[in-house]
Amino acid sequence: MNLRERGITVGDLLIILIIIFSTTFIIKKYNHKNKSSLSNVKTEIIALKSF
Repeated sequence: MNLRERGITVGDLLIILIIIFSTTFIIKKYNHKNKSSLSNVKTEIIALKSF
């Protein structure tokens, strides 16, 4: 049976929601890690230039 014959079930919706939430969580965690590392590098460069 394909999707047209049986329609969208609750299980299909749950799988789609899990995929959406997991990908957004991974993307936010990855972006947050990159931003913090970049800000640390900038503050170190500024501190080195002041001496």
